[in-house]
Amino acid sequence: MNQIEQAREALRNAHRVFVITGAGVSAESGVPTFRGVGGVWKNIDPYKVATPEAFAEDPAFVWQWYDDRRQNLLNLKPNPAHVALAQLESQVDDFFLLTQNVDDLHEQAGSKSIAHIHGSIWEVRCTREETVQTDRRAPLPELPPRCVTCGALLRPNVVWFGETINLDAVNQAESFLLTGDIDAVIVVGTEALFPYIIHWAQSARSERGPLIEINIGETILSPYADIRLDGEAGKILPNLV
Repeated sequence: MNQIEQAREALRNAHRVFVITGAGVSAESGVPTFRGVGGVWKNIDPYKVATPEAFAEDPAFVWQWYDDRRQNLLNLKPNPAHVALAQLESQVDDFFLLTQNVDDLHEQAGSKSIAHIHGSIWEVRCTREETVQTDRRAPLPELPPRCVTCGALLRPNVVWFGETINLDAVNQAESFLLTGDIDAVIVVGTEALFPYIIHWAQSARSERGPLIEINIGETILSPYADIRLDGEAGKILPNLV
């Protein structure tokens, strides 16, 4: 039995599945990655657009960059990897998807049990009241936008360098892991550079469930994977579900 068949068999018998996705999944829909070939950080210093200090210094500049990204996302659609994961969710008893991506392509494909560990580019947060709301207007009519309640600046509700990851997403992931054994763990489209990705992937493993990694090229997580499938998620995942 080859590794594709092993992964397919594991998912066919799975009741509880934990999935972690990264930039590689969205890249197949046309969303630029951050660190890869042609990545976003090749063209702009991240500390000029993705830190609290940068926002404090020039909120209009930071918001122009995010507004451009939001406008680009309007033209993009979920790819077969997004669709396959949504289909997998509908086939198993218990499913949780933790994504590093700030877009909503998973939701557009039909995923429901999902948390964004790095926030959402379609949400804005008041810098005074800390209230969060969804705002899908692109382009935004005013840069930088302001809170309609108190007039304070709004910021993108994404995690910047120097900030802690989304605690709500952390709590949801931890709660799912504590609920019971996981029959299959899938980590797809991420270089697993953040320690918490490896921690969650390993914590989710059980004796009866494999850790399946799907990625183009090896990652830090690869030595820990029971099944490693090298290639594009949009081509591999539909063959597993």
